[in-house]
Amino acid sequence: MKSLLIIFSLLVLVYAIYCGVFYVLQRSILFPVSQLPAHNAELIEQAGGELVRLDFSQGQFELAYLPALVKKSTQAPVILLAHGNGNIMDSWANVMDFMRNKGFAVVLVEYPGYGRSDGQPSYQSIKETMALAYQWLLAHPDLDSGKITLIGRSMGGGAVLSLFDGTIGGTVDETNQPYRLVLMSTYSSISDLAKARWLPSSLIKDPFDNVTQLAKYQGKSYLIHGKKDKTIPVKSLKKLLAVAQQPEYRVYAGGHSDVPDDWQEFWRDIADFIEN
Repeated sequence: MKSLLIIFSLLVLVYAIYCGVFYVLQRSILFPVSQLPAHNAELIEQAGGELVRLDFSQGQFELAYLPALVKKSTQAPVILLAHGNGNIMDSWANVMDFMRNKGFAVVLVEYPGYGRSDGQPSYQSIKETMALAYQWLLAHPDLDSGKITLIGRSMGGGAVLSLFDGTIGGTVDETNQPYRLVLMSTYSSISDLAKARWLPSSLIKDPFDNVTQLAKYQGKSYLIHGKKDKTIPVKSLKKLLAVAQQPEYRVYAGGHSDVPDDWQEFWRDIADFIEN
């Protein structure tokens, strides 16, 4: 009996240490800013884009405005794109030409502490910058505020869905809903990811409750995920689909980093989804 008590006590101690280490390191895991690729403003400039710096509570953050390459109307439909947590916006500039040639303008948003943006990343600071970027977009005279498509990849899905979080200043309401929503390999919530790793949700500093926020969106959404995704298991897709109002979806054979497996086909699918 005594030996069992000792083993149990050791297990409790190990688990407590595991939880404690996670609590301290969780933001460096969720936002790996020390491991990001080097920022390169020339990639935006070479793509014909414009860098814009906006004020927020921690200084200034940056967005990139890539105008449509083919002008089909006085005001262009626009894509607001949020990247994954191990990426920066610069690397997306040269992969958006397909949509820009279809008449879409693109706005890329950089998170606090990423690239050339000031501050520290957190749910609150990312939510703040996404809201400011959305407001900037709504006020831009060359952009059609009635044809906004939100695209978020991985953590970027949580970033775009934070726009629906009215509890701490969300910017989307019934008067300015985006036209379409695209989520790529997006998690249901950080709490769900934590539970899958035997961590209590009470330790989570940045919840990113995507299920709750997606349920507020009334328009059409398109969700993709990888069947072999071990970073964000495909059951997250099922939870999101359960609350989406008008969803379409596709499950690819791959994992987290190799979905979609054909980007040209993906962008063709996205253009069809937005335009139909």
